[in-house]
Amino acid sequence: MLLNLSLGAILFISGAVLFLFPPKKINAFYGYRTYSSMKNEWTWKTANRYGSQLMMIFGSILLFIAATTGHFATTAVSTIISFLLINILIEKKLKKM
Repeated sequence: MLLNLSLGAILFISGAVLFLFPPKKINAFYGYRTYSSMKNEWTWKTANRYGSQLMMIFGSILLFIAATTGHFATTAVSTIISFLLINILIEKKLKKM
């Protein structure tokens, strides 16, 4: 049960840290780093701001799933799906820009 809750908590806390302390400049160490997000400062800031919000939302959803189901397999699959959706949603937003 603790491991299940940890997955959602880690995602939520990571999103909160990224939201409160966004990377100032494009770098290869901290932030949402993909080719499209690192094109310029505008896409970098947008990807990191939007990504941090999505991480907190999906982290909360994972916490809820872990608390209600208690099954590790369900939580693990939900975590993988969450990471895929976060990436897809950020990239989709960047392509619209």
